[in-house]
Amino acid sequence: MWLLLAIALPLTRALVHRLAQAAERRDPSTRTAKALHQADSTVTAVSRRAARKAERRRAEPRSERPQPRWSQ
Repeated sequence: MWLLLAIALPLTRALVHRLAQAAERRDPSTRTAKALHQADSTVTAVSRRAARKAERRRAEPRSERPQPRWSQ
């Protein structure tokens, strides 16, 4: 599952970003351009959040990581 997300998220982000740029160049006031711009912002935010979370996990020692609830 995580491998799929690791591959799909960057590809989706790139595709949505390119579509949003193309729609904005044609006519930025259309509904499609606005929707693609919103989707681009959302996908970018999710991607950045995932990158920050992964960076934090790499930075903290394994013993300090919180244990999942189901393992307690």
